[in-house]
Amino acid sequence: MKKILIIEDEADVAESIKMLLEMNGYKADYNLNPKAAIKKAKGYDLILLDIMMPVMSGREVLAEFKKMKLKVPVLVVTAVGMPFEVERELSAKYFPVRVLPKTSIHTDLIKEIKKILKE
Repeated sequence: MKKILIIEDEADVAESIKMLLEMNGYKADYNLNPKAAIKKAKGYDLILLDIMMPVMSGREVLAEFKKMKLKVPVLVVTAVGMPFEVERELSAKYFPVRVLPKTSIHTDLIKEIKKILKE
């Protein structure tokens, strides 16, 4: 069973994503504190990362992952507009990531995860 870590500052959003993932056969955990989540990241097959968080932004988390040379794929879920431009910017600055708009979570999240995990 693939393990997915959700790094999201809104508990209701994180819980909703967790339930969706578990209903589709994934083991999912979430952490509302990005600093604590960074320490756990290596133990997962995929990380879902919110980009706009108050304590530590998703960009700062990606910078930490880059320093760690993390080999776990990252799917950024964001409410920021223009996801393709955000994906291009983040991938150029940190390492290759995929970006999915939060508005597409319920329709496209599982499809994107299957692509990333090559299932």
